[in-house]
Amino acid sequence: MSIAELLKQHFFEGGPFFMLLHYIMWILVILYVVKFLRNYRLENKDSKKLSKYNSTILFIGGFGLLLAIFFQHVGFYGALSAIEQAQDISPKLIMGGLRISFIAPLYAFFLFLVSFFIWFVFRNKIRA
Repeated sequence: MSIAELLKQHFFEGGPFFMLLHYIMWILVILYVVKFLRNYRLENKDSKKLSKYNSTILFIGGFGLLLAIFFQHVGFYGALSAIEQAQDISPKLIMGGLRISFIAPLYAFFLFLVSFFIWFVFRNKIRA
């Protein structure tokens, strides 16, 4: 399975609305990294602007992680309500649902790790 197929599969399994938000956040982080680097290479660097870009990168990563955890809990609430009404659910079905519920938070956690690493590196570049 290629990476594009895997991303497409996870996009639909994780919920198109939630996953679209994460993909948009990835694009925003990349755009702010490009803005930071373009401004950093100028002779007269604006450290206030660099700091703003850097903080925005970290905020987007953190917000994406919190949003994913929130949506996962909303999904858990709906699933538990359905299980309560059905009364007899196989453990295999529950485990499959749990696996699916972790797709969006995994993508968001990876986004947070990348944005945190970028923030840390850029923070040291601003101070230097």
